[in-house]
Amino acid sequence: MFQQPFPSLLPFVPILRGGGEASVVQRAVQLLRADAQLNQLEPLLAFFASFVLDMPVVQEIMRWDMAILRESPWYQQILTEGEERGLQQGARRQLIRVLQQRFGEIPTFLK
Repeated sequence: MFQQPFPSLLPFVPILRGGGEASVVQRAVQLLRADAQLNQLEPLLAFFASFVLDMPVVQEIMRWDMAILRESPWYQQILTEGEERGLQQGARRQLIRVLQQRFGEIPTFLK
């Protein structure tokens, strides 16, 4: 991968054959940081690296904590979707409680 003319594919190194080693991920990070246009892809590299390496190792390689990830648009989208689902589930549970208090046990297929 490192000899290929496609540096924009560097974030995918951890999930490629042989890419699950810390030294390989470190090399990919160095190459991304060396290119001003590609250094924005470091959070994506960290994301894929977290599938094959322990999170403390990824954090050490990347020299960042969750603050960088929290700033990414992906994190914000995931957070928003999670909040929406949580609100929906909470409202559903509350509705079921009210219905149970009013009418008794609710059949399982309606829950």
